[in-house]
Amino acid sequence: MKQFLFFLFIGNFFSAQNSDLLHTNWKITKMVSEVQPDQFPPSMPYQQVTNFSATDPQLNMSFFNTVSANLSFSGQDVFTVNTKACTLADYWGDNGEVNQFFASLCAFFEMGHSYHYYLGNTGNQKTLVIHNAIFEEIHFISTNLATTENKLSQYAIAPNPVTTILTVQNSVGINSVQLFDVSGKFVYELKKENAKTLDIDMRNFETGTYFIKLNNDKTFKIIKE
Repeated sequence: MKQFLFFLFIGNFFSAQNSDLLHTNWKITKMVSEVQPDQFPPSMPYQQVTNFSATDPQLNMSFFNTVSANLSFSGQDVFTVNTKACTLADYWGDNGEVNQFFASLCAFFEMGHSYHYYLGNTGNQKTLVIHNAIFEEIHFISTNLATTENKLSQYAIAPNPVTTILTVQNSVGINSVQLFDVSGKFVYELKKENAKTLDIDMRNFETGTYFIKLNNDKTFKIIKE
């Protein structure tokens, strides 16, 4: 009986989440509120991607910094935020626009609050809108990364923080590596052809925060100690 209830719970858990929500990389197009009808994301050298998944954390939203949240889904278009964490690195590549925009994204998600989401399709791209209770919205479009590639491509970066050698792995291969400092300055590049594993010597890098961009697609934050 317990096994039956377990599988029933798992079935309900997955049925409460739309597969398009889970298997799509989302890019933020704008925020909307009564105070500021259209707040568009400022430009920056890092690709920002939002992912929903069935494992914790279930929400990973990247826009220079990252919002991570554990969610409870109810029905096909509602979730509740159980826990939330936001990274707080300062971006120095502009006059504060990136930091201000991310602060709005972080504040949008509050623990214990419920959110409605709506999925659509423009023909060329999928769309996603998340609403909160005070009539604020975050709008997304799907990115170009295909669902099948998204499932196959699994990155591993370790150790992080790093003191000497940073090892980067990807199940479908790495073609390019780029490193930027927190100001957005390009500091390192390495090109290979479908390498599964790459070692980057970080011993001559100054202590601080860096962003590593892989295959001109995924960006991760690393700490050099």
